[in-house]
Amino acid sequence: MPKAKKGEWGYFNAQKRRRFLASALLFAIPVFILVTSSIYFGTRKNFMTIIAMVGLIPAAMSVVNLIMFLMRKSLPEEEYRTLSAHEGDLTVAYELYFTSEKKNALVDCIAICGNDIVGLVTDEKTDHKFAREHLEKMLRADGYKVSVHMLRDIRKFTERMDSLNAHAAELREGIQFETREGYEGYGREDLLRHFALNYAL
Repeated sequence: MPKAKKGEWGYFNAQKRRRFLASALLFAIPVFILVTSSIYFGTRKNFMTIIAMVGLIPAAMSVVNLIMFLMRKSLPEEEYRTLSAHEGDLTVAYELYFTSEKKNALVDCIAICGNDIVGLVTDEKTDHKFAREHLEKMLRADGYKVSVHMLRDIRKFTERMDSLNAHAAELREGIQFETREGYEGYGREDLLRHFALNYAL
């Protein structure tokens, strides 16, 4: 499987490998500085030790992110193939993990059509009502009056995707959209997807 980008199937698994390597490198650099400076100066009491200690801060932050991804799993391939077969003309994103001060939410997939966004939440620990309210609130704060729904059953979700595809023309009819500065080339649904991904880990 090629390296998955954010919003694509396999993103969580790809990030585990990427962030593990990044964390290892970030730890290796200050350790290398500490060891070589200790050998050179004959003692750890030198200014390079301070630099090495400061260098451990981004390494520690990287490990925290790594742990967050180690706790997540990408969709099983069979489920992804089931969902992708119903994408049609919808704008979709996979594997979104939203974090907040109160709760976190794992959303397997979102499908966007006009002002309608439907999401699939199969993780039992995720409060699907919170996921709906959180995504809707964030998008509305960015100026998009959308309606978000979260479903737990994959069959009902694919049926909803089919329904959105069947009524796509009328759902998109009459929606006014002005391109935002810096986002030239983005359609409205592309921007909704872009912002949703920005809110996610």
